[in-house]
Amino acid sequence: MTISAQGSVIDVITELLTETLEVPAEEVRANAPMRVLLEDSLMVVELAMAVEERLGVKIGEAEFRDATLAEFAEAVAARRAAG
Repeated sequence: MTISAQGSVIDVITELLTETLEVPAEEVRANAPMRVLLEDSLMVVELAMAVEERLGVKIGEAEFRDATLAEFAEAVAARRAAG
């Protein structure tokens, strides 16, 4: 799967949150803090593994702890672009 635009990255992360981690769709908004969406450390680990698998980007908890969903997606998209 080729994902290049930030919008596509946020779509993939949203899908991972709602389908894989079962975060209620109504809670997944661009301005939602990641620390609120990911309620526990297991969710953090699961998201990190899923992002690496789907988007090819390794992430750590510190990278998104204080970010909103949109900021996190932008950081992932930038890291993917940097290759």
